Amino acid sequence: MSSAFRYPGEFEPQTDVFVEWLPYAEPIKGYDALEPAVEVVRNLLDEVKIHINCCPYVEGLKESCVKALETAGIDVDRIDFTAFNEDPNSFYFRDNGPNVMVNDEGETLAVNPSWSFYGRYEKNEGLRDCSRKIGVQAAIELGCYDIVSSDLVSEGGDREFNGAGVLIAIEDTEVRKRNPEYSKEQIEEAYKKLWNVGKIIWLPQPMVDDDDFRIAPLDYKADGTPVVGSSFAAHSDEMCRFIGRNKILLAEVTEEEAASSPVSKENKRRLDACYEILRNETDLEGNPFEIIRIPTSAHIEYIQSPGDDLYDYYHELVGDAFMDGTPWPEGRDLHLFAATSYCNFLVCNGVVLGQRYWREGMDRAVKEKDEQAEAVLNRCFPDRKVVMINSLALNMAGGGVHCWTKNVFVPANAQ
Repeated sequence: MSSAFRYPGEFEPQTDVFVEWLPYAEPIKGYDALEPAVEVVRNLLDEVKIHINCCPYVEGLKESCVKALETAGIDVDRIDFTAFNEDPNSFYFRDNGPNVMVNDEGETLAVNPSWSFYGRYEKNEGLRDCSRKIGVQAAIELGCYDIVSSDLVSEGGDREFNGAGVLIAIEDTEVRKRNPEYSKEQIEEAYKKLWNVGKIIWLPQPMVDDDDFRIAPLDYKADGTPVVGSSFAAHSDEMCRFIGRNKILLAEVTEEEAASSPVSKENKRRLDACYEILRNETDLEGNPFEIIRIPTSAHIEYIQSPGDDLYDYYHELVGDAFMDGTPWPEGRDLHLFAATSYCNFLVCNGVVLGQRYWREGMDRAVKEKDEQAEAVLNRCFPDRKVVMINSLALNMAGGGVHCWTKNVFVPANAQ
């Protein structure tokens, strides 16, 4: 077998997309997470073969999935349903799904990193082992039988490939949060071999509202009520994406926005640091990258109340107090910012599935940001159809359109 494998850029042709059906139909009362999930499937159906995994540990999940799709008029006979054993809380397939590399001969190689549920548990422990196996099982489902495994923990949402030997990842996530027993130099050496890349561009930190929400509140309301994040992924796909071999899309916070809130101020600091790194970087041929900016999304506050599907789950993750000592609001509402982002889009052949957020009753500024982001995506992808999906309910569960999908190119499956 040839050794010249590469991980294709997402902007290249795809043959398959995997998704994990959400165990929470309504993560927060009044917000339907199945509606955006159905729209993702609808818009991908003519682009690729869709595989939907329905966790067998969640009773009746496949039946409810099929019902939701059929009610929406989707032909479920065109979909491959799987039932891989899975941690029911690991429902963002981007991160532990199949990582398939290809070579010029049409051969494939699947990479299988370790898994620790975003650093929450010991690697490959209990249900985490099931989650790690899914990547292998899904690859085999596609006919990819050659597998290489790694002891390093890494999630798909924090790996951006340009398809030509360059990988973007977040240093704080890959080193300190996921693999603290290894040095950055050790991880870089291992990643270059594992992913067959010649360069890794390390971005220092993630967006602060995509960072580990268990650390500390992001902000406080006028009455002192803490507002926390809803993610602990800390991934690059929330802020920085390859949209071509030499083209990068990077989120941007304006000076006015930075002055409006501590979250925006910190995000501007982090994104400005990323920009300085990227503008001084090149591809493997020495060509500088074209950097395009896209707005950051509005900070949308929501409330988890006792009795909501996610309230007890978040309590389990946090314990009695956040890492900074802020107590869990036992028996009271938890105020959060949704994990919103215009960078968490999926590119799949002829379509780009973006995220939007405005709905009746929201500030007009949210709608204006949606429109600005859509315009940027249309400029970036003039030959593809951009579809903006209201993903707020997905984001309330900690991820979005890109997190929920895993695109794969298998040459043997190409038509």
